Amino acid sequence: MKTINDWPKLIAQGTPIVGLEYYSADRQQVLSTFAQFACHQSLNAYYWNSAYSTIQVIKYINGHCILESVDLKVEDDVLQFLLESDEPGIFLLEDILESSSPCLPLYRVSQLANAFFQSEWRKVKQYWVLLSDYIQLPNKLQPLIPILKCSLPNSFEVAGLVNKFCDRTNSLECHNEQVAAKKQLIRACQGLPIAEISLVLERSLTLTSSVEQIAQLVLEHKISQLKNQGLEFIAKPDVPFAGGLDLLDTYLNDVVKLLEPEAKKYNLKPPKGMLLWGPPGTGKSLSAKLTAKKLGYALLAMSWGNVLGSTNPDRALAKILETAEHLGGCVLFADDFDKGFAGWDSNADGGVARRLSQKLLTWMQEHTSDVLMLATVNRLGMLPPELIRRFDDGGIWFVDLPHNGARYEIFNLHLAKYFPQQFGSGQPNPWSDRQWYSLLSDYAGATPAEIGNAVKRCAERAYCEGRPGKIELADLRYQRNQFVLSSQRSSEDIQAIRNQASFAKPASGEDVSKFAVTEQELFEYRPPRIK
Repeated sequence: MKTINDWPKLIAQGTPIVGLEYYSADRQQVLSTFAQFACHQSLNAYYWNSAYSTIQVIKYINGHCILESVDLKVEDDVLQFLLESDEPGIFLLEDILESSSPCLPLYRVSQLANAFFQSEWRKVKQYWVLLSDYIQLPNKLQPLIPILKCSLPNSFEVAGLVNKFCDRTNSLECHNEQVAAKKQLIRACQGLPIAEISLVLERSLTLTSSVEQIAQLVLEHKISQLKNQGLEFIAKPDVPFAGGLDLLDTYLNDVVKLLEPEAKKYNLKPPKGMLLWGPPGTGKSLSAKLTAKKLGYALLAMSWGNVLGSTNPDRALAKILETAEHLGGCVLFADDFDKGFAGWDSNADGGVARRLSQKLLTWMQEHTSDVLMLATVNRLGMLPPELIRRFDDGGIWFVDLPHNGARYEIFNLHLAKYFPQQFGSGQPNPWSDRQWYSLLSDYAGATPAEIGNAVKRCAERAYCEGRPGKIELADLRYQRNQFVLSSQRSSEDIQAIRNQASFAKPASGEDVSKFAVTEQELFEYRPPRIK
């Protein structure tokens, strides 16, 4: 990847036009950089966007960039104006590559191609820098115009900014240890552009002098910015673990060990992708939350359907992946991943799903950042086979309907949440094994989501009846009669999913609890007597 600092090398090789991807908050930094480049080249640096009627000259005075109008009035098309002008300089041009559609207009493509080839015989030292937050050039221009990038800062750069801010601001208060408070603030700043970090820190300082509170304000700002990109910060899970998924939990404990620095000495790395497959409501989304919690990563949810439906899907995906890579540890969570690939092989969407899946496939293969791509699917066959293979390193896990032992764990998780006086830690279980076995039989085929909802409704009913925090076995049996299990409503669809479970690793082991159903033979085999 070429960066802004590679520009002098490119013009030395005779490259007249470059594209530069940057974040709008970094405009002053970009202007300052090119003002200094222009000084070394004995040229002027200029800036223009569609809001200006004249081209602005960039002046670097006392460490600050200012813009001043010059007698270079743009009547219509700024590129045509520059082609007809003999004015030398470095021209930073914004809004040139912006279009209502993902494709650049044909006249603009020809115009840029003409400008590139005319620069070979023009004697004017004129260099163009096309500014945009995302650049996707057509095939005709890709060999002619290299793309530079102002990337998001890495963890070391963010740490430097935060340390400088804390050292400069002596009035900051830390209620915890200084190192812990700074780490919290550094984590909150990761994933934001450099200039935006500085702006948010300064604004937060006007509201509070506590490092912890500043970190919270920065995090709130970042969450708002991520929503604009189609990403959502997922809250922590409301239960400590997912009942019954013992094999998946054991594997995640191994992944945590692979994150240790010692593992790198043996060339060991955590997986880049995991796929959770199974019927709806079986705890796949909860498992994603618990995975992020166990790894100590942020959990970012993206909607593949929203990416495909955006005005510029390529830009949306590129921004999501770049943000995830700079968060300092992230689980990128795609729920119901398969729904975004309906009809992908028919090119009904113009090949968008196929093209983006190829980009995602390449990224999963090549990226080296601390990002775990975790997707949940109901129908594995809807995904492109080549994309499925990219999840092999972390595994494809089948999350099935819970068995008796798992249902017992799930019930107790939710009962402890809503009825801590009866089922909290250290409390003896108020129901006998016989009662539990009868209840578990009543809820045979229920998903974890259905069990959780049933317990929640019992808590609501108990509160409304004037007995808050108290539950009886009859309450759960009553709730069971109030709904039809999804495994019964969509029995054929769910059974079709379960019939293919052998293609994946089971997330749950065999039921070894005291409520396990033992297999019984209908007819006992007896060997024939030998006479």
